[in-house]
Amino acid sequence: MGRRSAGISFFALSTVLISIKYITEAMWQADVGDTLSNASLLSLIAGIVYLVWGEYEEFKKGKDN
Repeated sequence: MGRRSAGISFFALSTVLISIKYITEAMWQADVGDTLSNASLLSLIAGIVYLVWGEYEEFKKGKDN
């Protein structure tokens, strides 16, 4: 899996974690805490890093040719 794909996967994971938090709070009216928020934020940051890294490598490879 390339870095771009990994970045998109982390974005998807972040979206799922945020959705789970709000769906859980809506269904059971329970506070799930900050654990899911922290995990989704960490996943979002990792996604951005991997996506930028992959784009940089593609730019660098295109510039060499």
